[in-house]
Amino acid sequence: MEMRLTLAALHLLIGSWLLQCSLALDPQGGALQRFPPKFGNVTSFVDNFDFTNNATFEQRTMTFDQWWKPGNPILFFFGGEGSVETFYNASGAVFEHAQVLDALVVFLEHRSYGKSVVPKRTLTVEQALADTAWFLSGLRAHLGCQQRECPIIVLGGSYGGMLVAWFRQKYPHLAAGGIASSAPIDFYPQDGRQEAFWNATLHTFGKYGLQSCPQELTEAMSQLKQKAETEQGRKEVAQALGSCQELHNETSAGAKADFFIRGVVATLAMLDYPVATNFVTPLPANPVKVACQRLHQNPGISGLRQIMDLFLNSTSGYHCYDLMAEVVGRPTDGHLSGPVKAPDMGLWQYQACNEMPMQSLTSDGMAFYPASDDQLVEVANTCQLRYGLTPRTTWLKVNFGGSDLQVGNLLFTNGEKDPWRVGAPKFESLLEGLDISQHLIPAGAHHEDLRFDSDPPKEPVSVAKAVTLMAI
Repeated sequence: MEMRLTLAALHLLIGSWLLQCSLALDPQGGALQRFPPKFGNVTSFVDNFDFTNNATFEQRTMTFDQWWKPGNPILFFFGGEGSVETFYNASGAVFEHAQVLDALVVFLEHRSYGKSVVPKRTLTVEQALADTAWFLSGLRAHLGCQQRECPIIVLGGSYGGMLVAWFRQKYPHLAAGGIASSAPIDFYPQDGRQEAFWNATLHTFGKYGLQSCPQELTEAMSQLKQKAETEQGRKEVAQALGSCQELHNETSAGAKADFFIRGVVATLAMLDYPVATNFVTPLPANPVKVACQRLHQNPGISGLRQIMDLFLNSTSGYHCYDLMAEVVGRPTDGHLSGPVKAPDMGLWQYQACNEMPMQSLTSDGMAFYPASDDQLVEVANTCQLRYGLTPRTTWLKVNFGGSDLQVGNLLFTNGEKDPWRVGAPKFESLLEGLDISQHLIPAGAHHEDLRFDSDPPKEPVSVAKAVTLMAI
């Protein structure tokens, strides 16, 4: 309790200080341009748990040491479902913290993404955590750090934030603490998660889009579902939504189109940043407000198409939309014929199929939406068809405990706009005495506290950064 009161008392003071620091930063360019990294490689085991196989692969690293003073902290950032450059470039707050702390910044590319290629059968959370454990276990010695020097703080956002929390549980001796931003570590079936996720999405559209937007979205989705019940209606839906495939004979077309659009809408809420971004897909500033305006001006299914175009096709990168590639409904091979350029999510759908079916890709591989409990059988059938995998839906909860965390020195941050906040750990389930805190960022989007400040900076995000710095 004392720590939380201290944080509250110092929010304004440190928030103002960080605000001044961020205003002094050059607002142009991402971290690759502003803080040019040193690229390296580390040799890792292809399979960390097969002691009869010592095959290795090269895993990429990126470091920035301009401010580091020997003995000072190491800020280690978990790479996620993409190339390591993507995460380095978008994670400006890590460099802001490093400058204050005279810290070393280190990024490690996640196995199977970018250029760190391994057989996809080894693409699991457990293997990724073991890669990091091997790497960090030798890093301090490599740098010449003495026993109590160079404390390592692990950071990450979204899936990377989940890795932070899980790494602390499995390898607590290898890091002094962790910052997990937008990390839905307790997001499992039979807990009403899909409904809560959709309600959180509607909250964002109503509060930060238009007050009428949730009702207009609900009505449009209802029209879509009703029209998809007949053969003629599915034909009209295919035309209205720009489907790559004919849908009139597809009885599950309505469910697939619904899932596609919900993925688009929820991901717009997740990415509702106050500035134009190109983090997942090119989006204007405040895209939720733009989406609501389009729907208000074009009610019904035509407005849904306008929202799809906003999210996916602002640069004319799609010939059509692959509604039939969705993981719910009738199993399909997932082939995408609509994108001009394949989405850069690599093997995430494979990884979702083995351990995280509630985080499956939707919307031509550019968005996310959780399957409901009664859709998980359909997801499993699709995973079996595509990859020969049957998802172990609750394995990660068995392995890592969900909200039943046993190791502390953790800070969880979540943005109000981000629907994934409903998967944050339930703090009433935590053991007493653990140093685990959470901070909700008013008007914050998905791991917005890991990004460079907007211009002008948002005070709630600056305060979140101050809370993070205090935790470190």
